[in-house]
Amino acid sequence: MKGKNLLSPVPDSSSATVIGRGIKLESAKLSGTESVIIDGTYLGDIDLGGFLKVGETGSVIGNIKAKRMEICGKVKGVILCDGLVHLTSSAYVEGGIAAQTLKTDEGARINGQCRMVDEQTEAVTMELLETEGKLHFDFSQLSDAMIPDKGFPTA
Repeated sequence: MKGKNLLSPVPDSSSATVIGRGIKLESAKLSGTESVIIDGTYLGDIDLGGFLKVGETGSVIGNIKAKRMEICGKVKGVILCDGLVHLTSSAYVEGGIAAQTLKTDEGARINGQCRMVDEQTEAVTMELLETEGKLHFDFSQLSDAMIPDKGFPTA
């Protein structure tokens, strides 16, 4: 990963898949190689070969793996990233973070473990998943009222 620009600009939103503010999407897994922006609610795991942004109005309940991430909203799950994870001042993460580079703005909140990984310590990523436990949710039991603007449903 030497020589890689981890702080490269965020992809243009016109070329990204967007889950809009009023959308609630339940899925077993979202995967692909392109950029995704989540401004609504996504329930399920995410595995991207590209960039992921969780906007200020966005929330994700599930495990996330992506090349680069910007979290402005809420995430409950394990975050795995072999590049940069940027937590903005409005970010709230409940769960584990394993990343090569972690940037946090003042005001960002993390409730869980953080570990720095690189090519030599990639096994730590799998260990984090095991220690944090893969978060599995029965999404059918969640109602819209359980996903408030602030916080997460209790398991």
